[in-house]
Amino acid sequence: MANATLAQRIQDLVGFDYASNSINTEDEALETACAEVLDSLPDELLLKYAVAPTDLTSGSPTMEIEGKKVIRVARIEGSGKMHRPCEKLTIEEYLNKTKDTNSIYFPTKHSPVYTEDPESGTTLLRVFPAITGSADAAESAKVWYITYPHGDFDGNDALDGFPNEAEHAVALKASMYILDAMISDKVQDDEDQEMLQMLTAQKQNLQATYQIEMGRLTGAQGEQ
Repeated sequence: MANATLAQRIQDLVGFDYASNSINTEDEALETACAEVLDSLPDELLLKYAVAPTDLTSGSPTMEIEGKKVIRVARIEGSGKMHRPCEKLTIEEYLNKTKDTNSIYFPTKHSPVYTEDPESGTTLLRVFPAITGSADAAESAKVWYITYPHGDFDGNDALDGFPNEAEHAVALKASMYILDAMISDKVQDDEDQEMLQMLTAQKQNLQATYQIEMGRLTGAQGEQ
């Protein structure tokens, strides 16, 4: 993701150098906008840009996924390295369905599942049936994911795996968050109603453009 371009786009949209402005929400606006756009994009698009998948083997049968968006999990077995997509289950579904071997819903190597388990204090991705072989043996799994931007994210750090097509949507959403902060400030200033009206109209225009952009990216129609 070309973040220098992203920063310039936001500056153009809000009409000032947001990074040097006195408001304190620029980093949070970018971080939240990236997460919201990522969560709305189809997996097919995200897979085009995802980093190399992580291998789960008998030595490393789980994966820490805090701060990551999991796009696809596949269990791999057999000499032909058959890839079987894993169905995502809630932790309650996972615990129930993997205990009753007599249930018609019991997962098998032909119908594998995974869950995101927070029980240890660190959210772990778990696959069932369990991984018992090495990467070169009969059983393993692969996890495709994208890491959410976090921390001091100022529009200048590289974001591996973020779709180039989504840059404009992120710039639009981040600009809206920045304008929200400015509108909140102006609401407290009764003497600056003209500026408040201008900022509100600007945000409404960006909202309309954002809806169109997300509709293009997701193939959805109507309000986002």
